[in-house]
Amino acid sequence: MESMILAFVLLTEARLPDPQEVVRAYGEFAPAGEIILADADETERDVSDEAISFKLNSALVSAVALMPIAIPDGEAEEYACFSLSSFKDNWEFPSYCAHLVVTLQVDMASSPVDNLSRFTSLVAAVTKVSPAVGVYWGNAGATHDSEFFISVASDKGVVPRMMLWTGVSIAREKDGPLSLLSLGMRQLDLPDLLLLADKTPLSDALATLFDLLAYVAERGEAIAEGDTVGGTPEEKFPIHYVDSPVDSSVKVWRVELP
Repeated sequence: MESMILAFVLLTEARLPDPQEVVRAYGEFAPAGEIILADADETERDVSDEAISFKLNSALVSAVALMPIAIPDGEAEEYACFSLSSFKDNWEFPSYCAHLVVTLQVDMASSPVDNLSRFTSLVAAVTKVSPAVGVYWGNAGATHDSEFFISVASDKGVVPRMMLWTGVSIAREKDGPLSLLSLGMRQLDLPDLLLLADKTPLSDALATLFDLLAYVAERGEAIAEGDTVGGTPEEKFPIHYVDSPVDSSVKVWRVELP
């Protein structure tokens, strides 16, 4: 995992959040014992400031910087289709005029899952107290609707938060199986998953995808070639490593469902 994690909160109004509101909101998303403090009192921050900073657990440093422009080249829009939030009926990518760059120093003594979970709580807090319409998480390969991000982040479990940590590319070739490819597992130093489903409904296939990703994330290491996975003793899906359908230089683990 890189030494710094970042994401972009998309805004309808170019302004920084109130640091103390971020501190209060963080407590709604973070596990017990997680502490965040603003570096300066609100009374000491000038309204023209372009960035604010925080300390987490008295050591880790976070910054929130205001960029009074949209993300160039339609990059955030491009990745919206890979978020589950795009599945909502009649969903359209919202307009926005500015964004916040949210960064967090990685705790090298913590697991990648703990670092991503801590960062998720921070981004959710910033999103909740800002005029936000979306969160573009580049390393997840997805841009999430802000309400979806806040709702999912309110659950501290790994399985639901995995829906924020990785986008999903969904395809179905003519007369072929449904294909689901995760996009963000490199953040956890793990390979992405290619899940093939012949007759399994999409909703069930997605649930299986995120269950398997969460299992491997909490396990902390990839599953070996030829081993099996499954949610019950009767389920034994073999694992094989293949070239990624989007990058032949990268290996992904493939699981085939009925």
